[in-house]
Amino acid sequence: MKLKPKDIETLAARIEARRLALDHSYSDIARKTGVNQAQVSRICRGEFKTRSSNVMQICMFLGVDSGSEEPEDLVRLREAVLKLWDGSTADAERITRLLGVVGEVRRSN
Repeated sequence: MKLKPKDIETLAARIEARRLALDHSYSDIARKTGVNQAQVSRICRGEFKTRSSNVMQICMFLGVDSGSEEPEDLVRLREAVLKLWDGSTADAERITRLLGVVGEVRRSN
């Protein structure tokens, strides 16, 4: 979902304030969230247009309310998947396959 410029500015300010309060560098956040350091830097500066999984991952790590207007169930599901994911492409493929199997089991019942 594309965000309005004011929403981006507000969220980026909350992210950056929390990052500074916790004394985390961009590289700290990147290492602990699995988000590329350049992307962390861009997000902290407000250079994003949507609440992407990377934005959400950083918000979760820093304890920032993303102000998401998404349904609560969707937010909960996204957070659960992000907690499972180690940040690698291989792990993303494994989780995607696992979710596909869950879908197959549901369809067969």
